[in-house]
Amino acid sequence: MFNFKALSLLLAISLPSLALAQAKKKPVAKEAAATAAPLSAKPATDEADQVITNRRLRAETGSLSKWSGSLFFNYSGGNLADPLKPERRNILGAADALELQNFYADLGVRYRITSLDSITASTGVFISTPFHTTIDHDRANRQDFEKNKQEVTVSDPALKYTHLDNILGMQSVTTLGATLITNPEQTKAGYDASYVFSQTFMKEFGKSGLSLGASLEWLKYTFSKTDRSLAENVPALYPVAEYVLNDMFNLRTVFGWQVYQQTREQDHDTYTKRKVYQSVGLGISLSRDVFLYPNIQFVPSDLRSDRTNIAISANVNVF
Repeated sequence: MFNFKALSLLLAISLPSLALAQAKKKPVAKEAAATAAPLSAKPATDEADQVITNRRLRAETGSLSKWSGSLFFNYSGGNLADPLKPERRNILGAADALELQNFYADLGVRYRITSLDSITASTGVFISTPFHTTIDHDRANRQDFEKNKQEVTVSDPALKYTHLDNILGMQSVTTLGATLITNPEQTKAGYDASYVFSQTFMKEFGKSGLSLGASLEWLKYTFSKTDRSLAENVPALYPVAEYVLNDMFNLRTVFGWQVYQQTREQDHDTYTKRKVYQSVGLGISLSRDVFLYPNIQFVPSDLRSDRTNIAISANVNVF
């Protein structure tokens, strides 16, 4: 179990970053431009590219235009042992996990309020088991499959605010977002909407190509049903490491080290820790605004091919 007050304190530590960033914005940006040069394909001319040089973060946070469009897609596949089966193993034992293969594509419209602040509205399509029409009858989630197979729905309309900065030599991305849940796997379970706060820090180490950082996230759900097993709060801390191989490729790993969930049947100050997991992938930078990320996810303490999930995502910015 987890002490709510301890993680609340951890979350509170990250909140002053926005105020500190505003106070030190201009001088830090110059410092970031100097230290980021070895990993930048082109000289940074926009303030956003001076404070954020990480390739994935650049593509994830949008283009440099006042108005722009963004496309994000993600395919969550099966496992390495049998990637053609429609199931996707819930390797973490998460209450809000999607346990069928799925694909979603979100189209966003982004407006830059300032060079470092933006608002994005997005929506798209969600397809559960896009490549499957049948499932083995002895499978535990056959009922879920029959309800959702190849169903195309609106993909979770969302609105988010993003702030970019560089704090004490660390690249910083702060995000606040709200999502209306429309994918059938979660709506039929009873999820209605979600709200997220996330704070990401990344530190580049000179010309070595190595970057280390972490993401702190708090996810809050609301519901349309009374199911007591649904996840209500999911706070998490994800350490991240990246290594740049060349102008196009970089290796990336995310460590799901401190991920907790509080379901509706638990007290509000009682949290259960999820299984520790790791994600490993290859980042592919086709340009500043196009980033592909094929990856796998596994539980290090239970390393098996049938419990190693596969996925691929992409960020594409236009205009």
